Amino acid sequence: MRFRGKIVDVVCIRKFDTIINAVSKIAKTCIMRLTPDKICLIMTEGSSVVGGPAAWGEIDQDSLFSEYNMEGVTTDHNEIHIEFSTDSMHKNITTLKSPNVRGLKMKLTKKKSVPNLTFEVTLSSSTSSRQVIHDIPVQIVPRLCWQGYSIPELPPVDLSLCLPCQEIKRLKTVVEKFRNLGSNLTLTARKEGSLSLKVESDEVSVTGHFGDLREPNFRANQVPWKISEEEMEIASVKVDIKRFHTFLLAEMLQPERFVLNVVDEEILHLLLVTSELVLQFYLPRSGRR
Repeated sequence: MRFRGKIVDVVCIRKFDTIINAVSKIAKTCIMRLTPDKICLIMTEGSSVVGGPAAWGEIDQDSLFSEYNMEGVTTDHNEIHIEFSTDSMHKNITTLKSPNVRGLKMKLTKKKSVPNLTFEVTLSSSTSSRQVIHDIPVQIVPRLCWQGYSIPELPPVDLSLCLPCQEIKRLKTVVEKFRNLGSNLTLTARKEGSLSLKVESDEVSVTGHFGDLREPNFRANQVPWKISEEEMEIASVKVDIKRFHTFLLAEMLQPERFVLNVVDEEILHLLLVTSELVLQFYLPRSGRR
């Protein structure tokens, strides 16, 4: 197994750092799945949904990396699955935030028989240049365990709405306030283009509304999920408010698109898209076993 990648564009280095920062807020551990053309970030913290991870991110390697080379476990299974602590990685690569960062190399190494993901960061100023090396201990996931990290299959979606990017921050602010009022949040999507959020407790019932929303547009035969054959005007699901808020922390990625899908009384599925990353979140109804 081998992996080596290089990023020379400073903007891309900043974006990679922001992605790792967002992932560290969503889950404590993450599986980095390396394939010849993509890097997948797989988060399984919390209860799994439809037999798979709770969050799934995909990065097209050519959107960030100027050089990218990998050799998987075998020719037939040309992948590498690496498990790492998100907090450890985020805190150890703080040099990526330096205004003097000029380059980043990533490679899979072994130090004293322990696998590491090694980051070589180039820092340059008008008077000097130096290289800072960060070794992040990781675990290599055996091929026999890969099946547990496949992308979940979403049941047919009953209602789907696009939230304008400028509204995501407001949604996060509303949910932050609701967190202090109860443990569960009921989201109700309406085909007419509205979304309501309701939190209830023994003492209070509060509802927030978002209007002027639209259904996402996709080219014919390119909808990335199945649509329910039953025409529904309204669909609702009650979810854990803290987990929903956790995913909204990914708002820092400044997405270009944000889609909210509801499988009535079953699952809330969220899709966040940037120019480099597609991030999906699968949240089951509260009380589901």
